[in-house]
Amino acid sequence: MPFRVPNKPRAKSIRASDLQPASRPRKGRDLHAVETIDWLALWALSIAFSAVVLAALVFYGGGDPVGASMILFGAAIVIAIVLYGSATLDKSL
Repeated sequence: MPFRVPNKPRAKSIRASDLQPASRPRKGRDLHAVETIDWLALWALSIAFSAVVLAALVFYGGGDPVGASMILFGAAIVIAIVLYGSATLDKSL
């Protein structure tokens, strides 16, 4: 089956002689120090918020104050272990 070939090329070409060399060296952008987010602290806050919500559901929905306190205590233990492990890792570096 025959097909039609376009008469003109679709893309324009540039010759190497058409490019002009840079007359002066380029200056890099001034990079400013950017404050980074402390992801571990953000993780700890999210775990604490989730534990508080879950404990409230258990306390008010199920009427179990011991279960709610165990949820909060367990979340506090997990956060303390992770933060302590992170601090000892930072000291060893």
